[in-house]
Amino acid sequence: MISRSHAILEAIDRGDRAVVEATLAPDFVRFEGAAATRAQVIAHLDRDKGDPASGIAERTWSDEHVIAHPTDAIFVGRASERQAGNDVHGGGYRFDGWYTLVWTHATGQWQLGFSSWKIASKGSEAATWNQTYDHATGFEHAPNKLLVTYAGKHPAGTAVDVTMGQGRNAIYLATKGWKVTGVDISDEGVRQAREGAAAQHVSIDGVVADVTKYDYGSERFDLVAMIYAYPAISKIPELQRATRRGGLFVYEFFAPDGSPGDEAPAPGGLAKQFAGWEILVDEIVDDVPDWRTARAKLQRFVARKK
Repeated sequence: MISRSHAILEAIDRGDRAVVEATLAPDFVRFEGAAATRAQVIAHLDRDKGDPASGIAERTWSDEHVIAHPTDAIFVGRASERQAGNDVHGGGYRFDGWYTLVWTHATGQWQLGFSSWKIASKGSEAATWNQTYDHATGFEHAPNKLLVTYAGKHPAGTAVDVTMGQGRNAIYLATKGWKVTGVDISDEGVRQAREGAAAQHVSIDGVVADVTKYDYGSERFDLVAMIYAYPAISKIPELQRATRRGGLFVYEFFAPDGSPGDEAPAPGGLAKQFAGWEILVDEIVDDVPDWRTARAKLQRFVARKK
C-alpha cells in the first residue's frame, strides 16, 4: 500500500490522466484547505497540462504507516517536497507535510477514496486559533472579571496581554487608559483586536508572535495579564522580570487536574514562585470559565511586585 500511495501521487504530479482516472474512486474527495471531487481533480490536471510548476519535482518520504483491512486501508506518511518549476528563483516552493490516503476495495480493485495533506509545522497551531477567532464561538467575548477588578484598582500604565486573542482584555484596558501590548500567535485574532480597538477609538500594539519566544524585556510593564495563557506558563519567570516594581501580575486558568501533559501550577505553586511579592489572590474556585466549558475548577492568582 505504501508503493501504491506513492504511485498515485506521482501520477498526479506528472499529470497522467489515465492512471488518475483508473485509480480514483467515483466518490473520491481530496481535502487540502478546500474539498475537491474526482471530476475537479481531473479537470485540474487537464488545465495544468504543460505547466512546469504544476507538480512536485522532489518528494522524500519518512515516518510512513499503513493500517490495512481486507476491504480498506489507510496510509499516513510525512513528505519533504520541492515544487517543480521556478528555477529563476532557485527552484519551487519547499514544504514539509503529512499525507493521509484512504483506500477502498469495495469495487474489487483498490481505488483511492480520500486524500489530504497538512503542513507539518507549528503554523498549524496558528491556523487552529485563526479558525477559532474567525468562528467566534466557544469563548467569552467580554473582558475577564478578575482582570477588570484588579486593573481597576491600579493606576493605568503599560500592560501586556499574553495570548491576547481577539482582544477582549487588551481593548478593555486601552479604554481605561492603559498602553497595551497584546501578543498572540493568531494573525486573525490580532487583526480582530486591532479593528476592535479602532472601533472603540483606542489603540493597542498588536504583535503576531509565539508567546513562548517573544522577548518581554525587563521592568517594562505595570500589568501582566495571563488570562488562559496556557502556552506561556513556562515564561512566568521572564514575565516576573518584565514587571515593574509596584506592578500587577494577574493569572486565571483551569486548575490542574492531573491529566497527561497538564502543566498548570499545583495549588500553592504560584505563591511559592512569587515569593517576595505581595499575594492579593490565590484561590481555586468552581466557576464559569472564559473558555471551553460551562463550568470548571479555576485557578486565580494576583500578585503585586514589591
